Amino acid sequence: MGWYEGGEVFRTGCTFHRGNGRIFYFQPGHETFPIFYNENVQTIIKNAVRWAAPVRRDAELACPNVKRVHNV
Repeated sequence: MGWYEGGEVFRTGCTFHRGNGRIFYFQPGHETFPIFYNENVQTIIKNAVRWAAPVRRDAELACPNVKRVHNV
């Protein structure tokens, strides 16, 4: 939860699933405040990247307009 000086609160982090993908929204603070470099914030970002990373599957692609690329 985040807050403004006037007392308003807002959600600063949440997750979504869209199709086969995962989305993590995170708003730790304004860029003029060095919160981005806080160890806890960095841990949240690292965990979010791992959570949202696609799961590689060798199954056929669901999109007929995309061709599979093979490494040579």
